[in-house]
Amino acid sequence: MSDDKNKDIRLTEFDYLMADPQLQMMKAALPYMQAPQQRMFSMLIKMQELHKTMELFDGGDLSAMGLSDQSASRPSPMEMLQAMKPYAGPKERDMIEMLENLQIMMQAMQTPS
Repeated sequence: MSDDKNKDIRLTEFDYLMADPQLQMMKAALPYMQAPQQRMFSMLIKMQELHKTMELFDGGDLSAMGLSDQSASRPSPMEMLQAMKPYAGPKERDMIEMLENLQIMMQAMQTPS
């Protein structure tokens, strides 16, 4: 029914914010339904998740992770890559590490000796 390689997918903070026990129950029941019901319930679940996402961002100037848009220090692209790395596959992880090494080399070249 599903690939074993997808069994080790980690959840992000965003996933936890979107988690809803009732929707999880519906997702668990999907394999036991016939195809037409699976299709209908799958779309219903995704619409509910989209609605919950829209409500999350309706909170004004707060992002999904609860960080203010006017935060004094903005995260760097390297910090974003570090946050993404645990969720990456082998190829993506290699690319992230290559970018990290490139950034380290560039910083070393800019540092006066």
